[in-house]
Amino acid sequence: MRWALRGSWLKFLHPAIVAVSSLLFIIEYLLVYVSEALGILSALAAALILYGLLSILKVSDALSRALENISILFIYILLMAGLPWFYLSQSLLVPGVYSLVMALCFWQESAKNPEMDLKKLLNHLGIKRENLYRNLLLGVVGVPLGAIEYSMLKSYLPPPSPSFDMLYVAQTAVYMFFFVALGEEILFRAMIQRSLAAFMTPWSSVFWSAVIFASMHTIWRSIPEIFFVFAAGLLLGAVYLKTKSLIGPIAIHAINNIMLLAIMPYIAH
Repeated sequence: MRWALRGSWLKFLHPAIVAVSSLLFIIEYLLVYVSEALGILSALAAALILYGLLSILKVSDALSRALENISILFIYILLMAGLPWFYLSQSLLVPGVYSLVMALCFWQESAKNPEMDLKKLLNHLGIKRENLYRNLLLGVVGVPLGAIEYSMLKSYLPPPSPSFDMLYVAQTAVYMFFFVALGEEILFRAMIQRSLAAFMTPWSSVFWSAVIFASMHTIWRSIPEIFFVFAAGLLLGAVYLKTKSLIGPIAIHAINNIMLLAIMPYIAH
């Protein structure tokens, strides 16, 4: 019994997952609070070292896949903070970064599943028609979540224009549904959470994907926001686990962000 308990705790507190999750928090802290250049260099070094270790160490295929998926986040940091996006219009920043992130995700998944065409790959990730409307309706959960998150971040989010702008709401909705929520849910839930579940319990994978999700939101410089994102990550992971579909998490995530960025700044002022 003692060895069984120790084994279950070892699976939950897997040293590699704990180390990489901690490293993400450290890199985000350096990027936000210390030096952007140091954060970028740390992300680059972490990606190179992790890929190097995976190439020489003998680890299980399941752990290797999980670490490879998590390592996309180091590349995401480099894309967001390290590339000269100032040469482009700011309106292209979100589509540009998240298009590249999604391309990396699809490339990695298609390399692991070469027999799948695009339709099968989407279904494999959880983007499917099954129970579509029921899963889309889960998006209403994003309304109160967005209001709660805004209460934590309102000092950072003044209204983008003096009066309510429906065009801005529509643009935000496109960005959230087709880039931010779609890209992040593919990465955090369909790839990271699912690959973690291959060598730990399903609920442990929900927990660690939420921890990793929270680590990437240090940019707001708000401790309450990190805890909120962790709780939201638990909810999104649980929905993905229970429905086997990514549609619900995408809808909740997108509507939360639309409320946060395009609705609440007008309502609360």
